[in-house]
Formats: sequence, C-alpha cells, structure tokens
Amino acid sequence: MALKPDLEQVLVCRLAAGDAAAYGQLYDRYAAAMLRTGTTMLGSVHDAQDAVQEVFLAVARGRRRLAAVRNLRAYLFTALRRQCARQSVRRRRHATAAAATVQAEPTTQQQGDGPDDRLTRALSALPDEQREVLTLKIDGGMTFAELAAVLGISPNTAASRYRYALAKLRASLET
Repeated sequence: MALKPDLEQVLVCRLAAGDAAAYGQLYDRYAAAMLRTGTTMLGSVHDAQDAVQEVFLAVARGRRRLAAVRNLRAYLFTALRRQCARQSVRRRRHATAAAATVQAEPTTQQQGDGPDDRLTRALSALPDEQREVLTLKIDGGMTFAELAAVLGISPNTAASRYRYALAKLRASLET
C-alpha cells in the first residue's frame, strides 16, 4: 500500500535525516511486497531475502540521496529490480564455474506436476519483460504508472506486457 504523497514526502525527509523509527516504518510498509516480488524474480526465497536486505542497507547508507526521491515505492522497487539482476548474474557465474569444475551426474528425480509446479514452470517460460511486469504488478502492488517509472517504459507498454503475460499464463495452465 502506497502512502499519500504528503505522508510519503514526510517519511522521505525523516529517512534522509537518519530517523531510525522511519527506517522501521519503511521496512514494515514495503518489505513483504518486496520479498514476494524478489522471490518471483529470483525463484528463491533465500536469494530474495538477500536482495531485499541489500536494498534496505543501500537506503540506509545512501540516506542523503533520499531527499531527491519523489516516489518512494518506485525508488525501492527500482533498487530491488537492479539488485535482483545483480544476483542473477552472480548466480549464473557461480553455476557456470561450478559446472566447469564438477561433472553433473544424471538424476532420476521426476519433476512434480502439482499446481505450484505448473505455475512455476509457466512463469519461468514467460519472456523476462513480461514476467517482470507481472511480478511487480501482482507481488509489488504497483500501478502501471509506477511500473513505467521503474522499468523506463510507457504505462501503455507496461499494461500490454501485463495483458500478454496473463494470456500466456492462462494458455499454459489450461493445457
């Protein structure tokens, strides 16, 4: 849930001043949505927790820059998106290095076919741009205008990516 613009600016000023209670309020207000969004983006609760923690640490460390922030939610989710991208790159590098040093053994484990497994596979099959819009909209509770600000696209583009993602998910889950 977003704060009213005047209350959000008061919170931003308190954060920029280093008010510890304001950091608690910021965390209470946005952490759960950021964790849901990060989990969908990264596919791992543990990695999402790390990403959210890094964002809040960066906010605390760079508190003087907060005075220029006009949309706190967009600012936080932009930072989360960037942190998730950094972690994905690190994870791919680590996986590539591990694969080069250890030969993979074939497994006999079957992939489940429960509702959660089907949804996870359907989400991972979406193009990155559509999955990102979908998770920021649903998990982050963002408006199309906020999505546009976070992703650097128009609100109409955000809305169309969202519609396409929903249509592809429906089609995947109906089969």
